[in-house]
Amino acid sequence: MGDVIYLENDDDDCSDGPKPKADMMTISGSDALALSEFVRHVNIRCYDERFKDRGMMKSPALRSHLDRVQQILDTLLDYPRIEPFYYWPPPSEMPADQVEPELISAVADRMEVHFHCVGIYLAPDGIHVGSLEVAIDDEAGEACAIVSVRGMTSAATWTKAGASLDETIGIFVNAISFKEEGGAEPSA
Repeated sequence: MGDVIYLENDDDDCSDGPKPKADMMTISGSDALALSEFVRHVNIRCYDERFKDRGMMKSPALRSHLDRVQQILDTLLDYPRIEPFYYWPPPSEMPADQVEPELISAVADRMEVHFHCVGIYLAPDGIHVGSLEVAIDDEAGEACAIVSVRGMTSAATWTKAGASLDETIGIFVNAISFKEEGGAEPSA
């Protein structure tokens, strides 16, 4: 077993969770990579609380568990530098009475429009940086959105809708600058 890493016993006697079977534990390199992939998936795609009754977010307890596992993984793996990117959980439908007034004004002349909202997160750290409200006009194949990131809110901006709701959200989110001074104005 040439690729084995030894972990210190970090047993918490007060916990009612699972207990280690041995004083010294081992994990192989491939197991550490599998655990890292799972933690990355949970970090990006798993949420356990509602955000303002619209979207989803991670509770402090889940964030604490993820941070602890990431600390362990940091001792096991040499991570490559990952360029930051934005991601979002599944969007939620929004009733028109909860939509930003500027977005309502931008779609006032449209007949069949449905609204969605979603939180925006910065990877690889999973930091909530803002939200997006989008109105979809399926008949015209267009979408209008307002993006709020780091305390800045964009103007309502129209673009051609994507093939799916997720692709349409991606058009707006991918137009957000990573520079804080660049603002949140979508360029789509």
